[in-house]
Amino acid sequence: MNLKKMKLNLLIVLILFLFGCSTPNSPSTDSVDGTFTMSQTVSDGAQRTTLAFSALAMMTGNLDSQSFFPPGKVADYTGFQFLRDNDPSGMGHNTSFLTRVACDVIYILDENQLQILSDLAEAQSASFSLYGWKRYPLMQAFRRLMENDLPFGTTALSETAVVNASKELYLIDGEISYERAVAYAAVINSQTSDQKAFLDAMVGQGWDNWPDHGESDEIVVGHIASLGNVDRTALYTYAGDIFSWYAGDIEADTYFCPERQGTYYGSFYMKDAPAVGVADYSISTELTATAGKALCDASEGYVTEAQALSISALVDAQRDNLYSGTTNIVSVRRQISALLRGLRTSADSDSAVLAQVLELSQTYGRLDGENNYRYASAMAYVYQTLSAAQKTKLMALRTSILSGTYSNGTSFNFTTCTTPFLYSAPITDTEALDSYIGNGATDAFFE
Repeated sequence: MNLKKMKLNLLIVLILFLFGCSTPNSPSTDSVDGTFTMSQTVSDGAQRTTLAFSALAMMTGNLDSQSFFPPGKVADYTGFQFLRDNDPSGMGHNTSFLTRVACDVIYILDENQLQILSDLAEAQSASFSLYGWKRYPLMQAFRRLMENDLPFGTTALSETAVVNASKELYLIDGEISYERAVAYAAVINSQTSDQKAFLDAMVGQGWDNWPDHGESDEIVVGHIASLGNVDRTALYTYAGDIFSWYAGDIEADTYFCPERQGTYYGSFYMKDAPAVGVADYSISTELTATAGKALCDASEGYVTEAQALSISALVDAQRDNLYSGTTNIVSVRRQISALLRGLRTSADSDSAVLAQVLELSQTYGRLDGENNYRYASAMAYVYQTLSAAQKTKLMALRTSILSGTYSNGTSFNFTTCTTPFLYSAPITDTEALDSYIGNGATDAFFE
């Protein structure tokens, strides 16, 4: 098949790893004073285990599990991930975190401010869904590559096709981000002194010390009911974003967690599936690091030294695109964040800002696309060199992660994902996927 070309690609990556790209001053894996920072996110250690965890999810999962994608990972320039990762109460990865902060914000909003968010949800429904659908061709192409299901006459994944698809996705993301920033700015700029005082009292505090105006609060229920059939997930996302944007700064807006890039392989399902719909369930913050070692550390007993090195070498192969090159993902995110935050002092929307955001978003898409081409190629190469015994052992690891017993004694087992998702919502009409995952939609990703 395309093993020969894959071996060549991996040889290039390994050469870079061994001789060209390693930097002695790469960021530490440690957080600063207990705070998760960009330095920690892009550190070699965090990136190595994160990429390996994605590889584990891809090699043991299926297309359905790849499709699970938290809605909050789209248009994420408001610092909510920073707020979550650095919650002083340690509740940032509990299923109740977004609910509490969102309901607290909804509690204080007036009719006009709520209507802004309702209008935003309606206006963005189509583009937001389109982003989710357009992820499928990439996910399916990567799976076809790994499973050696290539179109006749092709031998490898096309980097150009992957990059172009990624740029299209990030253009949608850029437009969504801009529209949200305009709406959020309108809400923040229209706040009364009492509303500001309420949010100011929350700033710097954590989940434990925030007011608990939950989903059963009479005022919260009334505010949500007044909006009719507004998308509850969208409304909660917007409300959470408004607080994190209000409380944060450019560094918080720019920040992303290690798994923010390269989101096509099923790692979110493997982390989040047991938590979905379960109140007060905390997702382990150590899972990625511990389970990821299976694919990047041969001493764990799952892969050979050569296989582990193929995954580990991606840390160096992506470095320029991620944070150290002249143009990189971190710098692009910072530029977009600054442009969007600037809308808070603008009287209205700004077409020049939108144009810049879209241009930068295409650059972001190119960088992430180039990296994903490398990720998918390396994962496919390693998967095709695994023995049957290795695959069995890796699947057992997946089962240990995705099965168990809840605190109330109920058992669960999410090892095999049985439904495709649009973000985190199951797709009931699977025929809608045909135009996105059929050979006609994915053949063009190969050459």
